[in-house]
Amino acid sequence: MSYEHENITYKGHNIIITDDECPENPRTEWDNLTEIHCCSSRYYLGERNHADWDEFDDAVREAKKQGDLVFDLYAYIHGGTALSLGSFHGKLPQGHAQFDSGKCGVIIIRREQYLKEFGRKKWSKKLQEKAYNYAKSDVETFHKYLNGEVYSYNVDDYDDSCSGYYSIEDAMDEAKSIVDWKVAESKKSHFEQLKTWIKNKVPFYARETMVLALTV
Repeated sequence: MSYEHENITYKGHNIIITDDECPENPRTEWDNLTEIHCCSSRYYLGERNHADWDEFDDAVREAKKQGDLVFDLYAYIHGGTALSLGSFHGKLPQGHAQFDSGKCGVIIIRREQYLKEFGRKKWSKKLQEKAYNYAKSDVETFHKYLNGEVYSYNVDDYDDSCSGYYSIEDAMDEAKSIVDWKVAESKKSHFEQLKTWIKNKVPFYARETMVLALTV
C-alpha cells in the first residue's frame, strides 16, 4: 500500500499525493544522453555494470580517447543509496564517508551524440558546463528512483490520476492544473447551458428547477 504524503481540498476537489508504486527505471526505460558505468557484484548502480575493474578502466579510457565527457560517480550506501558527482567526504557524519561511501563508477556523455542533439560541431566551455549539469540532473533522478522518491497524484478518488513525478511539489502542481481545467470546463459548460436557456426563453424558476435536477 502506497504512503499518503498530502491530502488537500482545492477548489472543491480532493487531491491526494502518494508514492508511485511502480515507477519506471530512468536508466533502462528512458532514452538518456548519459551512460552510467560501474563495477560491482553487490549493487546495481547503472545500466552498464562491468565484469571487472580492468574492463571498466578500458571503457573509461576509450571514452576519453574519443573525446567523450567522463565524470566520476560516488555512492553512499547506508540504509539506502545516495549518488553524487562529487565525493561525500566532509558531507556526512564522522566516519561514514570513509566506510560507507566512495567512487562507484562514472557517468559518460558521448561527444558525438551530445553535439548532434544540440546542433553543435565541437565542445565549448559553455556546452561542457551544460553537459555537466545534464549529467548531474540524471544522477539526481536516478538517486530519487533508487530511494523511492517518485510520486503519484489522484484527483477526486482516482477520477484523474498520474504517476512518475520526482517531487511532491511537481505532482501537486500538475494535480492543481487538472482541477483548474475541470473548474474552467464546468464554468464553460454552465455558461453554454445558460445561453441555451436564454435563447429558448426558459423562465428563471424553470432554470432553477433544472439546475437542482442536474445536481441531484
